[in-house]
Amino acid sequence: MGVEIEVAREGTRAVVTVRGAIDEGGAEVMRQHFSELLQGETAEEVVLDMAGVSRIGSSGIGKILLFYKNLGLRGGRLVVRNLETHLYELFRELKLDTLFTVQGKQR
Repeated sequence: MGVEIEVAREGTRAVVTVRGAIDEGGAEVMRQHFSELLQGETAEEVVLDMAGVSRIGSSGIGKILLFYKNLGLRGGRLVVRNLETHLYELFRELKLDTLFTVQGKQR
């Protein structure tokens, strides 16, 4: 299964909903959506909702980090939410929670 991405704007906030496995191809799809988000007026906050993500590879993590950097240069902030337990632990092990808000799934 590939990755599916939906972007919804809510005023100064954008919610990016991701479903599927983020492999190398999925990471490229994510990068394209991130690039579009950075065009024109940048949202003050981007919420990356990962509730439907079963796994993520290093290229996906890299795209999120690059997006975080570019968003920050424009004064925006990133929130990654609804991570499955194993992905939440991975993000914490990589210390990504020191860069941006990382939240596990709400039960």
